[in-house]
Amino acid sequence: MATSRPTDPQRDRLDGAVGLGLILITIGVVLALDNLEVVSASELLAGWWPAVVIAAGLWTAINGDALIGLLVAVVGGLLLLSTLEMVTASVGSLIVPGVLLVVGGTLIQAGRRVRHAQAALVEALERGGRADPGGSEVATSAATAILGDARLVVDDAVPDAGRVVVSATSVLGDVRIEVPAGWRLEDHISRVLGDVHLPRGISDPASPVVELHGVVLLGDIKVTQRSSTAGAA
Repeated sequence: MATSRPTDPQRDRLDGAVGLGLILITIGVVLALDNLEVVSASELLAGWWPAVVIAAGLWTAINGDALIGLLVAVVGGLLLLSTLEMVTASVGSLIVPGVLLVVGGTLIQAGRRVRHAQAALVEALERGGRADPGGSEVATSAATAILGDARLVVDDAVPDAGRVVVSATSVLGDVRIEVPAGWRLEDHISRVLGDVHLPRGISDPASPVVELHGVVLLGDIKVTQRSSTAGAA
């Protein structure tokens, strides 16, 4: 049976803290060298600040989404060439194309993840003899909010595979997802200047799984749990 690896929230927080710590240490060293009159911090930061973007992209590529991380690193490289005056394009002229490049790559990556998750779910059901071949619509749901709001309610009925694949896309909008209380959540949502809020309740390891995929861009995705009595009402 095909399985997907759940996201470890503690590991994600640790990775982010380490990355931020390295950035702060680097800035501290530069400022110390500036006070010692070894280098000029203002000139150094003015020309080399895109190195932070490159580092963030490489960090993301190693610890998270390879495609998104590489795209961010490429954009940072172009910005660095511009600040060092190695290309004629200005920083401002590169920002909008760079943002579109990263956002487009994020959407493509999110779409690929949803398709892979759906295929794995259908394959699991077919192996168990509980689905017709090609039944790609088994136990899947989607919600999209672009400059608006969307709401999705996951049914209380337990699917044959014990797993529901949910695709959520929020672009300058809000997506609200309700799941049955006690069900486990696997967060695979890509964030681009957006927030994903998950309930903190502890679930039974044997309970059904809601597998969250998609992307949030300058928006918000909030997942809440409802009691069985609320679902029956």
